[in-house]
Amino acid sequence: MKTNRSVIVQCRLSSTRLPGKALKILGNKPVLAWVLEAMKKVPADSYFVATDKDSYALLKPVCDKYSFNCFAGDLNDVLKRFCDLIKQNDVKTVIRATADNPFLFYEAAEDTVKLFEEKNKTGHCDYLTISGLPHGSGVEVFSGKSLLKAAEETDSPYDHEHVGPALYNHKDKYVCEFVPAPDCYNYPKLRTTIDTYSDYLRAIKISDYLGVENAPYSCNQIIEACNSDTVKNPVILMPSVEKGHGTGHLHRCLQSALKNNWFVFVPGNRTLAETDSLISDYEKQGLKSSAIITEFPDESYSPVVIADTFCISKEQLEFIKTAKTVISVDDGSDFNEYCDYVLDVIPSINSKHYTNLTEPDFIKKPLNKHKTPVTIDKLSKGKVLVCFGGEDPAGFTLQSAAVVRELFNGADITVIVSDKNREGAEEQLKGKNITISGPVSNLKEKLYEYDLVVTHYGLTAFEAQSAGCGVILLPTTALHLQLAKKYNFAYGEACSVSSFGKALTSVNLIKSAEEKDDSKDLSDYYKNLAAGVKINCPVCNKKGEKPDSIVARNSSKTYRRCNCCGMVYLSWSKEREKKYEKSYFFDEYQKQYGKTYTEDFDSIKKQCINRLCSLKAIAGKLEGMTCLDVGCAYGPFLSAAKDFNMKPYGTDISDDAVEYVKNELHLPAAPSPFPEIDTTQKFGRENFDLVTMWYVIEHFKNLDQVLNKVSSLVKTNGYFAFSTPSGQGVSATTNKENFFIQSPGDHYTVWEPSKAQKILAKYGFKVVKIVSTGHHPERFPGLRGKNINKASLKWKLTMKKSQFKKLGDTVEIYCKKVGK
Repeated sequence: MKTNRSVIVQCRLSSTRLPGKALKILGNKPVLAWVLEAMKKVPADSYFVATDKDSYALLKPVCDKYSFNCFAGDLNDVLKRFCDLIKQNDVKTVIRATADNPFLFYEAAEDTVKLFEEKNKTGHCDYLTISGLPHGSGVEVFSGKSLLKAAEETDSPYDHEHVGPALYNHKDKYVCEFVPAPDCYNYPKLRTTIDTYSDYLRAIKISDYLGVENAPYSCNQIIEACNSDTVKNPVILMPSVEKGHGTGHLHRCLQSALKNNWFVFVPGNRTLAETDSLISDYEKQGLKSSAIITEFPDESYSPVVIADTFCISKEQLEFIKTAKTVISVDDGSDFNEYCDYVLDVIPSINSKHYTNLTEPDFIKKPLNKHKTPVTIDKLSKGKVLVCFGGEDPAGFTLQSAAVVRELFNGADITVIVSDKNREGAEEQLKGKNITISGPVSNLKEKLYEYDLVVTHYGLTAFEAQSAGCGVILLPTTALHLQLAKKYNFAYGEACSVSSFGKALTSVNLIKSAEEKDDSKDLSDYYKNLAAGVKINCPVCNKKGEKPDSIVARNSSKTYRRCNCCGMVYLSWSKEREKKYEKSYFFDEYQKQYGKTYTEDFDSIKKQCINRLCSLKAIAGKLEGMTCLDVGCAYGPFLSAAKDFNMKPYGTDISDDAVEYVKNELHLPAAPSPFPEIDTTQKFGRENFDLVTMWYVIEHFKNLDQVLNKVSSLVKTNGYFAFSTPSGQGVSATTNKENFFIQSPGDHYTVWEPSKAQKILAKYGFKVVKIVSTGHHPERFPGLRGKNINKASLKWKLTMKKSQFKKLGDTVEIYCKKVGK
């Protein structure tokens, strides 16, 4: 059936931002092929690719394969190219798509052309498109006759460089409609086009998520993919591929890429000779060739970076500055503060950096182990392996092999060297009882065949020890010597018979094989870390040239101090955000305190009465004052404020809590997030004499917006009061590591009373009173962990000390609004 429609896909290969993008491989076919497949879903009389003469020969085979006519026209005057095609083929209605949009909404394309046709049945329309689709998923539909007329009337370079503007930039002459997208298509913030290398990487992740075999994709599939973690949070593994750093870093990254379908960044200036062969080995195991990338995405597609680089360089630092999250593994650089999470798999003694986690159990233990213990006597005629990694940067392999042969002339010695060094090693070590081997695949599972392994500090050392082999380390650096000592390995300080002889007498030479494999999966842990969230300072929300200084790291969180305002804040967390629903006040509260929030209501209200007494001492009187309690929960402070003859109002994000306040306490309250609440609409009040937050302020990521809102709500000479855990209490000052481990994952700021004034002054507040609360003598070093009678003199003196020095673990801060 004749439709009078022609699909024209605009294409060229001379793009400056991403040259040749239409022929870049996406999945198993060129980007252009994806576009042609999608547009073939739209019924039309003819299908064209409109290109230039230079691109024609390269594009025609793809066009032929997908039954598109390939038309060559003007390179720079795209409007002329279209007009020439329209004239030669008598095109009536044009459905225009571009060759850099592999994820077109073909359903929307059909809807667009139908709408265009309907409008021309009842009236007149020259041009129509549906606006609001993802950038790269829409098409334009226009009259061929109208475009020919418009081309004759315009000499605008812009109009001639493009196509549609010749019509919609001249609405005085042509009827052009931009129809708002229906909800099913309306996702304007999503991006599906390929204009840059970053876009290309995003496209790879979309196709990975949906599967190449399922293309062309429906609009629902494309939307689902774009909103998936796979696409929104790309992960790039950054291994060391530098000569002298060994092959272990690349191995580890390729393993994780293979398992998790992640990118591996391998720059063109790599110097590690084994790089290409290792990548080839993993591709044979199923690693996609598209996983290996040679450029880093820009900020438009910011990735999670896992840096397994041995030592982060300044060049690599520039890459990771654009990352959403930076996870470093076994890094020995001075750039630790740039990393959101620091993991040591191979234990280190680097005192220069904080480490979130040291976990040698991520070293995958060999399945094959010695069945009977190795003995010293067995070594002289046993099997010995000499292995210093794929590179042996210190050149110890051949020296060590010669010493081992001198010590054990009856032993069977195997020496592993790189393929390129094999011939030289055979010449240098020729003679009895030495076999020269190239790299051994899956060496870990063959270590048990050897009685003694001579190596350096690293994965092989731990694997050999786990397999029950005797292990002698030859430290390649002073640091490696310290590590060998700290982690109880036998070691030789030099390549000499005497030094090795001393190592043979070490009690650490032979350890029994570990019976069970308690190793953890590093790739799975990486996946867990990649879901973590990076947070800027909640007050300043700035990302400076230098990172904020590290205050603490633990296995699930990282804390920093803002270089600008001084606030200590949670800068990275892998803990999920809490929802403050009914269960938060009942189940979770009961787990912590032994009773539900409402069961504890009277006790909490007593604390609120004390706070109101403090406020009365500051303000002079409270009667008749209006008060907004933010995060009011089930209303203990509101109830106490009512008893003081105040006019209290409450707001909370928990619907259940607000209903309780309204129905049980009969006080005004509104369910709303803060600072979004409109108090004029909810309560008929624009501002208040007092705004309070009791153990609420630490829960805000957007503290700057929150404090600005508070400032706008508090009348001049009014008050703002809040309580929060103290960063200068006894727990934070005497047991810092545990304090930050115990700090909940939904506490984004740690307030230090001495620094509160500097922060609050920015919002027009002056601190008028600070009350140290939450005094716990049992948390002082002398009493911690001891069962001390609360009636004892020691307890009482410690309590007095805590109160006098204001070492309570919580704090109440009272401020007066004096103006910004």
